[in-house]
Amino acid sequence: QQQQQQQQTTTMSILPFPPTPLTILHTSDILLLLSYGILHEVLLRLYLHQKSKRTSHERKLQIHLATLRYEAARKRALGPSAFVEASKLERAVLATEKELGRLVEDREARTAKAGKVVKRLNLFSNVVILLVYWGVAMLAVDGSRIGLGNESNGEDGYLEKGIERANAFWAGLWFPMSYHGLGYKIAQFGIQKDMKQSCVGALAVVWSARVFCGEVVDCSLAWWSR
Repeated sequence: QQQQQQQQTTTMSILPFPPTPLTILHTSDILLLLSYGILHEVLLRLYLHQKSKRTSHERKLQIHLATLRYEAARKRALGPSAFVEASKLERAVLATEKELGRLVEDREARTAKAGKVVKRLNLFSNVVILLVYWGVAMLAVDGSRIGLGNESNGEDGYLEKGIERANAFWAGLWFPMSYHGLGYKIAQFGIQKDMKQSCVGALAVVWSARVFCGEVVDCSLAWWSR
């Protein structure tokens, strides 16, 4: 009956996927870390957006500068009869451009300073999470339930085969990040060596929430700023 239920679940899925047998699953901690990652990323993105966006004075100056340029070009087109007025408008354009450039430099300085603050907060957050969950895997694959064959190498051989199967299964599931992702390897620090290649650490959970939430926030802010 259990096999029939598994077959029915497989046939009802839109995309076929192998079941993932887990030996460790900390649901409460995963939800807590996902919530923290989302809140952390939203607050930092909003902080960066607040520091990098143009002020109302800067927007007004840009509109005023565009108007002055248009009027100066129109006066120049009238010829020598409007030379004095054109000269006054050109001087006003230069003064406005200088003031606008100063505002842009101030905004870029604020953005750079905010970026440094965000980097320090991210580093502090990563270190705290790594220390709090040092050696604790959020979920781990049970290699003894993957691809069971007819191996009969004793208990030690059975455990070794289970570890190899779990590592291979997880490496394929996370490919290519499992081979080339430096952050993925950092997130496994402190976890038991036999389990390190077939589990997810706390930092990986937080980072996954932050990456997804960061993309959503960026798209939302870009749409809102149109």
